[in-house]
Amino acid sequence: MSRLISRLLPDPGAGRVLVLCTAVASLGNGLYVTGGAVYFVHVVGLSPGQVGIGMSLAGILALALGMPAGQLADRFGPRGTTAVFALGKAVALVAAAFVHSFPAYLTMAVALGLAEQSGNVTRGALVAGVMGREGRVRLSAYMRSVFNGGFALASLAAGLVIAADSKTAFLALFWGNAVAMVLVAWLYMRLPGVPGVPRAPREERPRGAMRDLPYLAVAQVSGILRIGPTALAVGLPLWLVVHTDAPRALAAWIMLANTVMVVLLQVRMSRDADTVRGAARLQRYTAVVLAVACGVTALTGSMPTWAAACVLLGVAVLFTFGEIWGEAARWGLRYELAPANAQGQYLGVFATGDAFALIAGPALVTTVPDRLGGPGWALIGALFLTVLVAGGPAVRWAERTRVPEPEPAGAAQTT
Repeated sequence: MSRLISRLLPDPGAGRVLVLCTAVASLGNGLYVTGGAVYFVHVVGLSPGQVGIGMSLAGILALALGMPAGQLADRFGPRGTTAVFALGKAVALVAAAFVHSFPAYLTMAVALGLAEQSGNVTRGALVAGVMGREGRVRLSAYMRSVFNGGFALASLAAGLVIAADSKTAFLALFWGNAVAMVLVAWLYMRLPGVPGVPRAPREERPRGAMRDLPYLAVAQVSGILRIGPTALAVGLPLWLVVHTDAPRALAAWIMLANTVMVVLLQVRMSRDADTVRGAARLQRYTAVVLAVACGVTALTGSMPTWAAACVLLGVAVLFTFGEIWGEAARWGLRYELAPANAQGQYLGVFATGDAFALIAGPALVTTVPDRLGGPGWALIGALFLTVLVAGGPAVRWAERTRVPEPEPAGAAQTT
């Protein structure tokens, strides 16, 4: 047991506090994400379509405002800005308990999404500032491992609330998440302070992240691979139920296997991602393994029950390897190719690469295989192979255009 805990936690210090923040936040998120949509449909009386519109609008606006949030982190320091966004999320969750109409829900969903995504951007800058170049990718792996485990446990707890079918129990999900975010904000303020970067005179300011075309190219190419987790979580279960003879219960086991693998393997499989070369290599692995997973999935529609079940479990493992490697590659590339004094701004811009996966991903992995059958999965696999072709040139272009610079003066200071 102690060996498992040591695998899930970094050494004592600032890194462990950040992992604790992630653990608390994951429990709150799991409660809300699993039960929130059911509450707004079943108790408030909104339609599933209205809930979906709110979630989509929140996601799109949050991506657009990622760079301004990162600029705030650079200017005023990422510790305080991350804590403020955590408190903003808590306020939005409290407001969720008073939603009784679609306009009110839309306002709440957008505010919650902005606080969530902006907090993710500034937290990335906080990790970079507190851990430095040597530890930021590894700590990101620890945080993701713990987040997945906590989210899964909270989702199970939320399932009990859904089964109880009580308005009070549903509202407890919101209150619980709000309390969790207040605690997270307090924990953030216990971390070492990371000084902000003074605003330079206009004539001395470097180019902004949105004008850094090589970095933008890397972000967009990397974002395509984020369709992989969507294919596993949404596309594969639907394909299993509609187009194969595999047992339907297998869909739940696939997601369980995914969660366990991420929790146990994310840190170990992210070791080579702390350099541009290592991250680019993991990105190539990701593109190949996701393309193979799609190709194999295309064959399962005509398999007998036992064969389809075994092969789909294997496909889930391939998709999970792609997810683990893909996230590690993203961390390495987004941190290493960003200037040390503008991590927040650049991380916000890197997040724009998620737009295609966020907007088109769910429709792509559900509609294309459903309409075209096996060849639909082959088309999605071909999309992943474009990353194999374009990823290397984009990364090399970004490397050639970097301006070497030291770590920010003063780094992290204990307060």
